[in-house]
Parts: sequence; structure tokens; C-alpha cells
Amino acid sequence: MWGVVPERAATAMVRRRTAARRDAAYYLTGMTAALLGGSTMVLVAGVWVKDLSGSSSLAALVSACVYAPSAFGLLAGLVADRVRRKPLLAATNGAAAIAMLLLLAVRSDDQLWLIYVVMTCYGTALVLTDPAEQGLFVALLSTEERRRINGARMAIQEGGKIAAPLLGVGLYAAIGGGPVAFASAVAFAVAAVVISRLRVSEPSPSAPRGRRRGELVAGFKHIARRSALRTATAGATIAMFASGTLIAARFDLVDALGYPPGFIGVVTGLLGVGSLVASLTSSSAIRRFREPNVLLFGLGNACAGYLLTATGWLPGVLLGSFVLGFALPWTVISQINLSQRLTPVRLQGRVAAAAGLLLFAPQPLANLLGAWAVEAVGYRVLYLVAAVVAAVNVIWSVRRPLR
Repeated sequence: MWGVVPERAATAMVRRRTAARRDAAYYLTGMTAALLGGSTMVLVAGVWVKDLSGSSSLAALVSACVYAPSAFGLLAGLVADRVRRKPLLAATNGAAAIAMLLLLAVRSDDQLWLIYVVMTCYGTALVLTDPAEQGLFVALLSTEERRRINGARMAIQEGGKIAAPLLGVGLYAAIGGGPVAFASAVAFAVAAVVISRLRVSEPSPSAPRGRRRGELVAGFKHIARRSALRTATAGATIAMFASGTLIAARFDLVDALGYPPGFIGVVTGLLGVGSLVASLTSSSAIRRFREPNVLLFGLGNACAGYLLTATGWLPGVLLGSFVLGFALPWTVISQINLSQRLTPVRLQGRVAAAAGLLLFAPQPLANLLGAWAVEAVGYRVLYLVAAVVAAVNVIWSVRRPLR
């Protein structure tokens, strides 16, 4: 008799864990489909415009269309906190599928505008997806499951960056832009269906509190108020900016090594392998060492990787590239997990949007600064400066409250 209640509790716990694993598998399936559909089409759209117009500048506008909606990231975060996240994500992927089908009407350079419209729609979907996912995670998954899924999500993203462009260009060369657009539409439709099948009980969306402007910046205010989250976000932002300044330096590095420009694929390939390993091990690392320490490990890896690369010695450069692959995934995943853990459900969307804006909005400036600096001082000085910045970032983060 006395054993009935514990037995029922244990059975209920097993059922909850089974349901959580099922939902996690559904989510990863949907995310993988959407990632492949979107990443494949972004590169194909640029190549398509180039083929139709012969203009590289018009082709480059595709990327501008994809990233332009990020200017409305704070508004997207507010939307994600004002509606139920599962229907929002399902509808967003469904709308992206419909938008991709519009590309079947493209026949000549007279329809270039349609490619730009569709890519802007895709960029809007990206902006809405991230804050909605963050909020859905908290309602859908336990802390342990979130750690695992955050790592798996980044691993899929890193793998997709390598596979999707190659897949997209190969398909475009073989069958043309229209069939690739149709395949992307199918991928987004799969994502919409899979997400709609998630079994999640979401709390009712929160009512507005205060003025509209205050609601928009509530994510920044929350990050500023929580000392641990503030420190982690600042450390991740600095790490992202430093990394962005080194894009141009990689090309000078390859020249200094005496290899053709194509060798940069080897360097970035090792960086990608490191990122995959870091993403896949992040869950166990955070479980064992907690988010603040894993974030510090990531910042420390950045310092070591930059120093190894600055040697200009091939073995050091290759090892440094692999080591650098751990830096941003461990840093960013730690910030994401900390944010999800320290943020109430009603603010998840806006905090995710604010953090995303801080981490990624400065990247164009970092790229331009790095392009100028590499001409002025050379790649070696840039990598050494980045190593110093990473070391200072570690010291500053250790001295600040991260718990």
C-alpha cells in the first residue's frame, strides 16, 4: 500500500522524461528541416541573381535582404512574449514555405524583385524564430534537456553551415533555382508540421506592463539587472566582436603560409570541426562545471587559439584553428543556458532578442574594422591583439559575479 504512491510518482516521472525526449526529437527534426531549407536557399538565391543579371552587386543584395529584418529584433522579441510560441513557430515556418513557392514564378531578370521579397520574408522568419524558440524551450523542456538541446542545436547549425551551401549549389547546377526553391518549401512545411505536433502546455501570454517603449527594451533591462547574466552577455559580446575582426586576417594568414586562397577552406574546416565537438560536448561540460566556468573555458580557448595562430607556423595554425572552434560555441551556449535559467517565461523572447542584438549587430562594424586593420598592421598583430582582448575578457569575467 505504502509503495503505491512512490511507484506512481516514478511512473509519472518516466512518462514525463519520455515525452520530453519525444518533443526534443520532434523539435530537432523541425529545426534541421528549416535550417537546410533556409541555408540552402540563401546561397542559391545569390547565385540565381548573378546568373540572371550578371551583376555581383545585385547578387550581394540577397544577403542584405536576409539580414535587414534583424533591425526589428526587439519587436520580434516582444511579439514572441505576447503570443503562444508553438503556434507562432508553426505559422512562421508555414509562411516561409509559401514564400519559397513564389520563386517558382522567376523566369528572367524581370522577376529579380521577387527573389528579394522572398529573401526578406525568410529574414523576417529568422528574426521571429529565435526569441520564440527560447521561450518555447523553457515551457517544453527541463533544465537538463535544454542543455542537451542547446548543444545539439548549435551542432546542427554548424554542420548546416558546411553542408547546406554545398548541397544548394550542387542542386542549383543540376536542376536550377525553381526546383531548389520547391525543395526548400517542402523543408519548411515539414518543420511547420513537426512543430505543430509538439505536446507543450504553454502559460498564457503576459499582459503588457508599462509603456510600449519600456516593453521593447525590457530584455536589456533584465540583462542589466542580473549580474551573472550581464557579465556573461558582455563577455560573449566582446568575444564575438573580436572574432569578427579576424575574418579578413585569415586571408593574409593563408598568404603568409605560402598557400593559395583555397587553403582557407582547410583552416575554416578545422574551425568547424572544433565547433561541432564543442557543441556536442557542451551539455556534459555545463552539467559538470556549470555555465560560468564553461563560458570561461570558451574565452580561454579563444586566447590560446589566437596565440597559436599568430605564430604563423603551419602546425600551430592548424591546431589553433581547431582550438578556436571551441571558443564561441562554449561561450555562446553558456550565455544562452544562463539566460534561459535566469529569465522568467514572460521575458524569454525579449531577453533572447536583446542578447542576439548585442552579440550579432556589431558584426558588420567588426568586419570593416578588421579589413582596415589587417592592411595597416598585418594579420599577426591582429591575432595578438585578439589574444590580449580574450585574456582581459577572462580576467574581467573572473572578477565579476558570474553566479
